[in-house]
Amino acid sequence: MELDGGDWDRLPDRLGADPVDVSEARALAAAVRSAADEVLTRHQRRVFVSLVLDAVPLDALVLELGSSRNAVYKTMFDARCRLRDHLVAQGYVDAIPGRRS
Repeated sequence: MELDGGDWDRLPDRLGADPVDVSEARALAAAVRSAADEVLTRHQRRVFVSLVLDAVPLDALVLELGSSRNAVYKTMFDARCRLRDHLVAQGYVDAIPGRRS
């Protein structure tokens, strides 16, 4: 699923970024976009974009994918882990203490 820059520019707003922090939030959103393209599978990217950027309700996505809630939860969990690991490696966010990558 390819998205234009405008879709990713909405991410700070979706996350409730304070207007003072918009510049940092936009840089982080760009890093997340890059990470999504680099480290997520097509399916993980579709689930992530649908739930986070497009705010598709979970149950609607489950029906659209012909999947189960647990499978979509697991896909999102795995996507978030991969994104976080990538962002930690790139220095955008701090590692979670005690967590092994």
